[in-house]
Amino acid sequence: MHYDIEADWQLLNTCNYRCDYCFFPGEVLGEKTVRYGAPDEWADAFSATGLTWLLHLTGGEPSAYPGFVDLCAALTRRHFISLNSNLTQTSLADFARRIDPARVSVINAGLHPDERARRRGLEVFNRNLGLLHDAGFSIFVSVVATPQVLAAADEVARLLAVPGLVPVPKLLRGTYRGRHYPDAYEAGEREVFRAMSRKARSAYGDWRAQRSEPPTIDPFDDDSFLSGTPTFRGKACTAGSRFVRIEPQGDVFRCGSDTALQGNILARTFVPHVGPSPCNSGYCFYFCRKYTDVKYTGPAVSIPGPTLASLVPPHFMKRVSTALQRVLRR
Repeated sequence: MHYDIEADWQLLNTCNYRCDYCFFPGEVLGEKTVRYGAPDEWADAFSATGLTWLLHLTGGEPSAYPGFVDLCAALTRRHFISLNSNLTQTSLADFARRIDPARVSVINAGLHPDERARRRGLEVFNRNLGLLHDAGFSIFVSVVATPQVLAAADEVARLLAVPGLVPVPKLLRGTYRGRHYPDAYEAGEREVFRAMSRKARSAYGDWRAQRSEPPTIDPFDDDSFLSGTPTFRGKACTAGSRFVRIEPQGDVFRCGSDTALQGNILARTFVPHVGPSPCNSGYCFYFCRKYTDVKYTGPAVSIPGPTLASLVPPHFMKRVSTALQRVLRR
């Protein structure tokens, strides 16, 4: 898989789940989805940049986006995608039939055990997980490592019905039930977290070794950050040139805490930065870690001009603020 630039693309805020550790409030998760462009319009706009993109589709729940599979089919004619999903939507069966696994970098399947139990969603999750796995998609299962998950780690692992797949613990960050994480993890919880991480690295060892690069969201080493996530400020970072964040309407920003607009994909006004520049962000540490790595801070991608560390990551705060403003204006 070769691509020129990666994007964290928030397709929508809407989600059918209400996990109590989610950064988004319920009124944002329940807002009506707006589709700003047809599938071919999006695909043509990305192609007009002259670049090959790896588009990390997230939300909300991206598979709930209207015409989700049509969008993925249009995008993957030329570009690549990766996906975060709770695997609850009926669209995923069509996705498994129509989308070429070679054009999908990875699917991060979020387990969310409490919501599965409340909504009787485990059977649907395992069915979609099996369909995607059997169709040849590169897939792993992650679970946000709340104290409840860690206390029932063996039971959580038994929820998965697809042989060879185990839950990868994902670091809990921010305020959860009045306590600040990851600092609030207790000694016993940290040991369970480390044990789950070791088991996941072993179970997915061959799969990881065969990949040319880590998954877009890579929680396999989250046990390294139980005492806090690293600070990247001041490090050379290629966000803005080799990585950008895209909001639902197509606005492009260097990353989650940078408010300088780099144009709009649909309007075909996107202009990338040239080369690395010092990190000025408290963005998602997965992307920060990747794009401050020397493997990704080499010569910057160049394209023709346009044809026309906080407890709550700042990009989430900005997304929530923007969505709330829309709600309040109604």
